Amino acid sequence: MAEPNYLVYDDEVIAVGLFADDAEADKRDLLHLAIRWLRPPLVTGSEGQVLGTTSNCMGGETEWFLMPHSLGAAVGRTLLEQKASGLDGFDERGFKRMVAWLVEMEEVNDAMCY
Repeated sequence: MAEPNYLVYDDEVIAVGLFADDAEADKRDLLHLAIRWLRPPLVTGSEGQVLGTTSNCMGGETEWFLMPHSLGAAVGRTLLEQKASGLDGFDERGFKRMVAWLVEMEEVNDAMCY
């Protein structure tokens, strides 16, 4: 699968991105949120040897998985909350595009706190 049109989040364990079927879909907010497990990092053992690690749940790097709209929107809302609480790992351009997508799809309100 190709790379996402927008990378939203990457913490070196998982990545979240937005995919558009084509440029016109991107303009009309017809996007898909996708997630993938990333390649596990190499670690140095106690005797100096380089060791590979794997994700216990996924077994290593995976391809992008396009989420159904309702699940993608829920993940997007959660990422919005996590960024507001100070979580690192966000790509600003991708994050702004995700927020615009969520607003356009009426998954979050385009308003300040009331």
